[in-house]
Amino acid sequence: MAQEKANPNMALWDQVCTTDMAHTKTMNFDGRDVTSINGMYIVMRATEVFGPIGKGWGYDILVDRFDQGAPITAGKSDDVRVIGHEQVHTIQLKLWYLRGGKKNYITQYGHTPFIRVGKYGPHTDFDAPKKSLTDAIKKCLSLAGFSADVHLGMFDDPIYVEGLELKKRLEEAGDADSVLSDAKGDFKDWLSRQISALPRCPNERALKLMYQQIVQQARAKALVVKFNPDEVEDRIKAVYDERMGELKPSQEPIEE
Repeated sequence: MAQEKANPNMALWDQVCTTDMAHTKTMNFDGRDVTSINGMYIVMRATEVFGPIGKGWGYDILVDRFDQGAPITAGKSDDVRVIGHEQVHTIQLKLWYLRGGKKNYITQYGHTPFIRVGKYGPHTDFDAPKKSLTDAIKKCLSLAGFSADVHLGMFDDPIYVEGLELKKRLEEAGDADSVLSDAKGDFKDWLSRQISALPRCPNERALKLMYQQIVQQARAKALVVKFNPDEVEDRIKAVYDERMGELKPSQEPIEE
């Protein structure tokens, strides 16, 4: 099969889309897990790709303002008074970078609560302008593909995270072949456990659902540990076909 040519439009994206897990943090926000990226890590990546800030890349602040937010009230239910308003700091940033001898531009916003009501009443975040600047830089660079795996939700996929962890272990290991060999062994054990469950499926529908799930996970995991995903799928399908043949009623010809 002829190898597909790389899309030149995706060259920068492909170069910067993967994130080092050591520079991320996952927190629960409003009942869902959110992965955030360290701002200095993004600055470091931009410097690696474009050069020092101010020379290979940089930014101009187009807008720097405070926006009024929700009212802050005081008093009891029968005598509620507005004593102020929350405020949000907003920056509009125009980021530039040099690539191929050409200056390119990306514009985005950054926001941070400056005055807001918390659990213990109103409070002020005097670091809001700095946080808004970092937020705007990260958002601008995300549009160029920086840490796209986080923004695309791939950190929610445990198989993708497994691949990043294995890649990091291989890079740090003195004996990379040994680390990969262990990972391959773990995959084989996992695959055997998954396949052994197929013959116990009680009906065709359950078998199809289990088969589809196992194949999807197995193909992704196989790529991580450098196995041929087609060969892995063939092994799963052989057991699937055998069990499906047992579950389907025999189609014997009717005698006249």
